[in-house]
Amino acid sequence: GMSNVLAMEAAKSLPPSSVNKVRDVRFNYFTAGLGGSGDVNLYITNLGFGEPMVQYDKGVLRFFKALSGLLLGKVDFFLQDNEESATNEGFGNDMAKSRIGRQTVFSWPFPEAATVAKELNISGDSSAAMGTAPDAWNAMLGLLVSIVPRSLWRSKRFSQFMADFSQPLVKATDALLKITSPDNVGETHAMRVDVTGEDGNAVSIVQAHESFRQCVGQSCAEFALDLLEFPSPGVQLPEQRYRDNEPRKRIIKRLTSTPGTIAFTGPTLVKTAPPPSDMEEAIQKANDAEVA
Repeated sequence: GMSNVLAMEAAKSLPPSSVNKVRDVRFNYFTAGLGGSGDVNLYITNLGFGEPMVQYDKGVLRFFKALSGLLLGKVDFFLQDNEESATNEGFGNDMAKSRIGRQTVFSWPFPEAATVAKELNISGDSSAAMGTAPDAWNAMLGLLVSIVPRSLWRSKRFSQFMADFSQPLVKATDALLKITSPDNVGETHAMRVDVTGEDGNAVSIVQAHESFRQCVGQSCAEFALDLLEFPSPGVQLPEQRYRDNEPRKRIIKRLTSTPGTIAFTGPTLVKTAPPPSDMEEAIQKANDAEVA
């Protein structure tokens, strides 16, 4: 839910001419290895390869049946030095640049590509993607997705088999990541959220944490505590509950102050917020596969 809230913050931080006129919203995530999340993460990732990518394309919600798992190219999980923070409260961009840098990502069916885009009433495109390290895992997953029918990925038995089959190698690489990591944790997590207005102005936010599993646990706890302290009726998505400035600022402060957070740039006005480097080719490949 943190990325959902950050997207709302980025949208509200667009220059006045762009506010309430959002064109594109993009979510990109990175986790070193399994991020300490356990074997179930392998299984969930595999199941996702069989699901359609539900995201906006030129302002229209689409179900891309052949996009999940396709490699989308590279994403910078840091901001350029000459880009201007809207709040001057950010920290750790240099750490994000050195620890995470530029990473390969692949498309994966995170719901925020649809739900946040709908809440912002975007007129353009949305996307959600993630990547891992070592980069060889991204390449191998991309290859498997290209040759294994999606009906098999949707099979719980097959996805569990693939998770069990790859588990020993994943655990070995996770151990290597821990040994070689500067913090001896090897579970580095990062996200980048980009929102672009119809006039071309763009705001980006980068957040990074030394441990994916700790970040997830801490974030769940902060959301729960905030809900107990500031209850609201009904069932709401994060982008709905924190649409207004005061509650949104409150939860962002809590989420970005958790132990282990190594970077939070705050909403930053950037020259451009392009999609992953090979996004256009992946979309074309998915469209061609549906026609075939």
